[in-house]
Amino acid sequence: MKNLGGKVNKTAKAAAIVALGAALATAAPTAAHAAGGGAGTVTVERGHALSCSGAAEGVSAYVELYENSAYGAHANVVVETPSGEYGGGFGPETTSLFKRGSVQADVEIGPLGEEPAGDRYTLVVEGTYERAGRPERVDEVIEDAGQRIVTKGRKSPLAAQVSVTVLGKTVPLSCDTAFAFDLVVRRTSL
Repeated sequence: MKNLGGKVNKTAKAAAIVALGAALATAAPTAAHAAGGGAGTVTVERGHALSCSGAAEGVSAYVELYENSAYGAHANVVVETPSGEYGGGFGPETTSLFKRGSVQADVEIGPLGEEPAGDRYTLVVEGTYERAGRPERVDEVIEDAGQRIVTKGRKSPLAAQVSVTVLGKTVPLSCDTAFAFDLVVRRTSL
């Protein structure tokens, strides 16, 4: 992976998004949120999502945080430094990443391509968020993996000020995706 203009390149971002998608695709609704039997399931999903990147002091970082009441908390990070590339993540976890306007996550990272060997480090994500604009209605129907998925509810844009601290450096991030959501999702077999 090359450092392109101080930003984490698209390949690294795509890898992080694919990893998060795979984690979510294999997650199952919790018993408290699932309803119905063979005819389908209904989940109430509330949470937050942030996708942020930035560069400072020779360090580029890409961070994706996702918290869903039905599927837990997930994090994916990619970091580039002059001495190497690092990545890590977790999920699903029961921890809360978003609390009353604050964002906080500790993510273990290690050298890419050397898992599980290599030195491990802790990347700390912290910052604040607040609602920024009117909620948008969500009304979506898709077919995926043999299921019809109907999603209804709303998502609210957020303004987030987030940074990461890793390897002794603090990197301010810009978040191109930041929203809260409150959804009802119905899944039925095709």
